Amino acid sequence: MEIESSEFLERKKVELGDGEPRRELEKLCQERRIECSWIWHESLGLRFRVGFPNGREKRWQIVTPADAKDLLLADFPVFTYLGDFDAVLFNSSQTVEAAIRSDISYQAFFDLPGVRKIEPPQPELPGLEDDVDEESRFGSRIQINDAWVLDFSPTPDRPDLRVQIGSASRNFSAVSDRKRRRLTARDRPPLPGGLGRFPTLRISGMQVTRHDDALDLLKRISGAIFFELDLQYGVAASIIPSFASELARRKGRVQREKNQQLPRNPQNQYPEKPLSLYRYGRSSGIPLLEYLAYYQVLEYFFPSFSHRDTLARLRNELLDPRFRADDDSNLVRIIGLTAGTGKAFGSERDQLRSTIAGCVTEGHLRDFIASDDILHEHFSGKQKIKDVTHLNLADTRNDFLTAVANRVYDIRCRIVHTKDDGGGAADLLLPFTKEAEDLGPDIELVKYLAQKVLIAGASHLRL
Repeated sequence: MEIESSEFLERKKVELGDGEPRRELEKLCQERRIECSWIWHESLGLRFRVGFPNGREKRWQIVTPADAKDLLLADFPVFTYLGDFDAVLFNSSQTVEAAIRSDISYQAFFDLPGVRKIEPPQPELPGLEDDVDEESRFGSRIQINDAWVLDFSPTPDRPDLRVQIGSASRNFSAVSDRKRRRLTARDRPPLPGGLGRFPTLRISGMQVTRHDDALDLLKRISGAIFFELDLQYGVAASIIPSFASELARRKGRVQREKNQQLPRNPQNQYPEKPLSLYRYGRSSGIPLLEYLAYYQVLEYFFPSFSHRDTLARLRNELLDPRFRADDDSNLVRIIGLTAGTGKAFGSERDQLRSTIAGCVTEGHLRDFIASDDILHEHFSGKQKIKDVTHLNLADTRNDFLTAVANRVYDIRCRIVHTKDDGGGAADLLLPFTKEAEDLGPDIELVKYLAQKVLIAGASHLRL
């Protein structure tokens, strides 16, 4: 429970004393017209919240005494967070800095040509470019406790643009979301000079003061830098999302109660190929790839279930007493039912609908969505994914299985940007966007369907 009574909070603030870092930071926030407030939490005590600038929005954060001390030691730089990234624009220096990671390990950056060790000559450091000892040598082996930097060579057409990768600056370390994540004991202490134990991308030399311009610059420069690092050196890197956006993505996932029964030996065996696709989806960690992997599990079973549906239609047609083998129109209907290409019958959307109908009931799907508040709100509330079929649990007149199949297929088409039946295609659903971040409940839905179709395709374990 949180209390925001001003009189109560003022008493608690006085108890902290005048030299408390958060009270000093509060004064600076008020001078700069940065929104902040105090709240009292029964179990956590007095807490200080700051709404740091983030374009047209604010990035609210709980500031601990240690956080406030770090900001004060860094002279509380004027900055704005950028988009949904762990990235900022430092207004005074017009420098953009963003936390980055390698897909393998950040130590992969150490082997890039031109990486040099930083030997800070003084405790107070304004930025990486001022931290470099002239005696630092290219190619020297970087150790885990070393501060380092890599200056990219400027191009003739933009000699003013300066790009660096290296240990996070002291200012960025003070404002980064990294301290809100769980860190090992080795990762917590700063490097000499207050530099961070994590790499950042730094862009300077450009006249940029607005959030949107800085965010656009970061996206364009980082996209080119990361692609060329991968192309030339095999180092795959990316910007780290903000802590809030990572939390939002995790909140979009279903948290089921854990089974308390002891695990038992398996009784079933599952088809190897779709099972490997399912495991790939579970391990990918990338929303769009995860979605497509589960969709491919469903796709694997298209021939089985679409044939099953077609056989049922054929059987119904042939059992109709009015069917006449000597009537050409009756035979044309039979041909129409069996018409198809490849190994399955019907369009891909129809095959998906048949597969879903073959492995799960409408009641199962409604219960799955209704059982979780996040899923229910995502599918029945305001739509966060555009140009896809809306699922309305209150609608009992229309075929819910068809609606689910249409939504699953619509998202698949937006990810691969294909045209549906020759018509116009919806906008491509891109990674690292708000829509991709909001895809969690849809991933849970298609994962649930993949689980159901794997169960439907299982056979008794033979040893």
